[in-house]
Amino acid sequence: MSRLFNEVMMSGINKTFFVFLISVLGTGAAGCNSSPPDNSVSGTIRLSSSLPAEANKMRTLFVMLYPEAGGPPVAFQRLVRVKFPYRYILTKNDMMFHGGSFEGKFQLKARLDADGRIGAFVRGDYEGVNKSFLPMGTQDADVLIDTPGTAEPPKITRNFSQKGGQAAHPPVGKFAAPSPPVAQMPLPAAAPPVEGGSSVSGMIKIAPALKGKELKIPVVFIIARGENPGPPVAVAKISNPRFPLPFTLSHRHVMMQGQRLQGKIRITVRLDSDGSAGPRQPGDLEGKTPGAVSVGESGILITVDKAY
Repeated sequence: MSRLFNEVMMSGINKTFFVFLISVLGTGAAGCNSSPPDNSVSGTIRLSSSLPAEANKMRTLFVMLYPEAGGPPVAFQRLVRVKFPYRYILTKNDMMFHGGSFEGKFQLKARLDADGRIGAFVRGDYEGVNKSFLPMGTQDADVLIDTPGTAEPPKITRNFSQKGGQAAHPPVGKFAAPSPPVAQMPLPAAAPPVEGGSSVSGMIKIAPALKGKELKIPVVFIIARGENPGPPVAVAKISNPRFPLPFTLSHRHVMMQGQRLQGKIRITVRLDSDGSAGPRQPGDLEGKTPGAVSVGESGILITVDKAY
């Protein structure tokens, strides 16, 4: 997660997955043979012999570190085509968002994901959890992937086109690179409201003073945080946006399975010059809601008015 979920978060977001959409927080330290740093969590991930043979053929592995206080993962890696047993290391470089706290106790989860996207734990996925909350510096946070998902996969609307015929970004997992293991984070694309789920929607426009600068930026991230400071609760990514750009955030874009988009949120829109969610850098453009908005609102107008 060299730069970001973190999410995504999604999402639907451990962030590009890819070649993909979002290189969420960079390559991370997985696979190192040297002694892990003190400010890290490491261990070995194994597959249970009780799992079907297909589990060993799955290409996408998520390694996620959850805080003892609950909430979305504070760090994660998305790895492609790993061989088990797999030795991992999570460090500050794998944090979903730089600048956050990487201290305290954490719980480690590992998931083989069928569609390569962070989301609900569903049929076709396989997961393991180290049930202990382990202090930073733990070097034996081992995980046995032994539990198959049983829930029905969510139904995702296909062929959704935005105003002007612009297609929403397809599922990120389809862009996973067939390269050696790389830490990545998947984020779902902005999409129409999901039936039965709360959402917020509106329009994104470019301030007159920045007109034209958006034409050189290939990606926009739409990031929702709670009313109080903290990590994102939902993230969406749209490639090749055209402005004014209609958007919708729903529970499909949350960063952690089981979490819902509800209450008051603050929305940040970032046009990212290198297409990688992470710390702001020169060339990025950004806009925010003036204050918190309520989930369920529509017609929200966000003006991108700041250049870095």
